[in-house]
Amino acid sequence: MLIAFGSMQLIRSFDHDAIKRSASITAGRWQTKGNYTGERLKALRPETYRKVVELLAEPREHVSYREICRQCHVTDDTVKAVERREAISIATRKEALMVQAARIAKRAYDRVEDQIDSAPLPQAVVTAGVFTDKLQLLSGDVTSRLLSVNVHADAVDLVAQFNKLHDAIRAKAKAIEAQSEETEGKTGLPSSKET
Repeated sequence: MLIAFGSMQLIRSFDHDAIKRSASITAGRWQTKGNYTGERLKALRPETYRKVVELLAEPREHVSYREICRQCHVTDDTVKAVERREAISIATRKEALMVQAARIAKRAYDRVEDQIDSAPLPQAVVTAGVFTDKLQLLSGDVTSRLLSVNVHADAVDLVAQFNKLHDAIRAKAKAIEAQSEETEGKTGLPSSKET
């Protein structure tokens, strides 16, 4: 009976420890961040993967990560993983979009130029403006900034500056003390030191 009880106790403790270990492993799995590569999306939903790549080629001002997630029903980690994985093809797609936008903008401008004397061309003007903006966004002209900073920093001896300030304070204190002694002599009143 004692042996059976002992073995039962051993089994109970083993099961309890095994449950603890599996619970901690499970908890650890939920706490750590996954390794997102986009491979499962490409294998399971290739149309969605292609759509994510196409949307990533658009300028961020037009299509944000959140919008891509909403349209394609994927997480932002998946979108960023696809962006890392397809960086070269996205750059190629952006280049193709830029060439296409330039071609359409040129055609719209040519049409505006050809028909400027006749009837108003609101659609051609809008098209020219839209594709010019698109061309600038894709080429990065709008978002690039030139910044010129001229920083002139001289070495400063802080100890010497502090000593100079300290000497000025001492000189001012001596001047005030001398002035108060001088006024004491004239008034004949006892100084604050004597009282």
